[in-house]
Amino acid sequence: MSYSKYPTIDWKSNEYHKLQEAVDLLKAVLERESKRSCATQQLVPGDEEAVEEAIALLEERIDYDPTPNEPGEPPITMNEMHTAAWKEHQAMHS
Repeated sequence: MSYSKYPTIDWKSNEYHKLQEAVDLLKAVLERESKRSCATQQLVPGDEEAVEEAIALLEERIDYDPTPNEPGEPPITMNEMHTAAWKEHQAMHS
């Protein structure tokens, strides 16, 4: 039995890789279509814009970065939370 410490991963089976292949295919379609004369073009007018929009949407999803651009408020410590609650409690009873 052959045992490897690290599993082998076929990155080409990753779904984002498949989406990137689709983007590359659509870009190739647009490139071929742009080289054709008006009489020999195969896409209906308006199709190029739809393909460009599809490419933009796919690239937006492929390149999506889930980390926020702004860090937001710093987290509050338990001590700060307790102190604020105690002050609020004291203010309610005075």
